[in-house]
Amino acid sequence: MEPETIIDNNSPTLLMREQELLKGEVIHTYKRIEGEEGETNLDAHFLYPEDFLEDEQRTAIVFFHGGKWDNQMVSQFAPQALHFVLRGAVVILAEYRVSSIHKSTPKEAIEDAQSLILWLRESHLFLGVNPHKIIACGAGSGAHIALCAAVNPDVEDNGLFDSRPNALILYSAIIDTTKKTAAYELFEDKKAAIKTSPTRCISKNAPPMIFYHGSADQTTPIGDIEQFTKKMQRKKNTCMFYPFKQGTHSFFNFNVNQENFVRSLESSDYFIADHGFLDDAPEGTFIGDYK
Repeated sequence: MEPETIIDNNSPTLLMREQELLKGEVIHTYKRIEGEEGETNLDAHFLYPEDFLEDEQRTAIVFFHGGKWDNQMVSQFAPQALHFVLRGAVVILAEYRVSSIHKSTPKEAIEDAQSLILWLRESHLFLGVNPHKIIACGAGSGAHIALCAAVNPDVEDNGLFDSRPNALILYSAIIDTTKKTAAYELFEDKKAAIKTSPTRCISKNAPPMIFYHGSADQTTPIGDIEQFTKKMQRKKNTCMFYPFKQGTHSFFNFNVNQENFVRSLESSDYFIADHGFLDDAPEGTFIGDYK
């Protein structure tokens, strides 16, 4: 595990960071899980723009944190979230089942990502989100479950809405859970590990997506990501690849490398605007505009 990866969910520093970064959040429970120790809530942490009106339906951006399906780090994407709130989006920081808290496997995390996206659509009038403009963002394991929601053949569907996101922004993604991978060993259901592996689910009509990946990533080799994006492109999908030289698995985090944070944030903003989910960013939006 790389040294900058957060590994202690109960760290006072981490808890204070979450409280500070998530000030003004609105918390909704999107799923209730029955377990050996009783019922557990899975919450979605909402951040709304200051000019949001109750009868609006805005673009929603859902962030799934990393942590290798083990650690919960809800505030990991808070810096990116605050940017997109200022850009006018409704932003959601998602909880999902992790092994350190729920004794779960990646299979349950995949289910939670789908449940959240479907719930956003089912509740869109109450939540103020556009059911046709839901963007899933994630890092590492969070990128994996967001990608599974987009490309797996089996999705949650209520007959009116389904659980596929309309676009994807993926950082340091884990894309392979087949045999001989570290991720495969984390699945209790080995057939599900193979069936749901994004590398086995490449097909046409995937939502537009962009991958950000560091060349020094020790979890998923950057060559695997480049190969995956090329295969997706051959299926006529919009699938972009943005490499970061010498970037580690955590290269995009604000507290790891601010230059990489700004570059990836600026690029993802352009990507979202290019696909009609937000208006173009006004001049002076990014740090680089002042140089």
